Amino acid sequence: MGAVEGQRVRRPRDPVAAWLLRRHPKLLPTFAAPSILSMLRARSSMVDERVAGLVASARAAGESLTYWSLGGGFDARWYRLRPVLGSLDSHHELEDPEVMAFKHRVLEASTFAGHWEGIRTTTMPEAQWTVPRTDGPALVVLEGVAVRLGLPALEALLQRIRSDAPRAIVVLDLPGILPSGGPTARSAVAVGSSRSRWMSAQGTGAAALTRRTLRRLGWSVQEDVWMSARPELRAPSGMPICSGTEAFRLLTLRAM
Repeated sequence: MGAVEGQRVRRPRDPVAAWLLRRHPKLLPTFAAPSILSMLRARSSMVDERVAGLVASARAAGESLTYWSLGGGFDARWYRLRPVLGSLDSHHELEDPEVMAFKHRVLEASTFAGHWEGIRTTTMPEAQWTVPRTDGPALVVLEGVAVRLGLPALEALLQRIRSDAPRAIVVLDLPGILPSGGPTARSAVAVGSSRSRWMSAQGTGAAALTRRTLRRLGWSVQEDVWMSARPELRAPSGMPICSGTEAFRLLTLRAM
């Protein structure tokens, strides 16, 4: 997705996302503040790097690896990381039936159709998401799923994956804007003063899933990266120079 920083516009890193947004601008949420868009771009880049690193490690060890993306929506990692993901045993995308149907429809009419046809796609209602039972190594990416499902459903999903794929590695993000759970929950964007918000991500929704809870669900933490929120940078005139960003956390989990 293209990035906007103040008055500067960088070329899109993801040509598929750029193509989709030009033809279907309503795919971009109207409530997405610049700080949230900055967080999404940073998160996507970090997940790309983590996936590439995990695939490289598996290849160096001579291990087979199956890749699963659950609830990726219109993310196009399948295109961005072609040289990396193309070396895997298989590449799967699992989505809600309605979302996947739309994705098929728009991509089949695009110049990316040939690449998309090589991806194995599966549809399933969100409440049933998991990976097929397997004893082999599986890399499962849950980018954006925490916000989409909410914390209780996310924990249930992690339990299902642990049961169905006991050798899985999961890459999961927890944004600071993640609600704490429940129908009346508010987004946990900050705790304490605005100053503390910029100093630590510990008081945000990024801390909603504890290591103790993950152990209870059957997961050990292989990597745990925290990114603090950053305020918008403005010139003395008040003109935005660099957009702020929301806090988020990127976890790499291994089944115990």
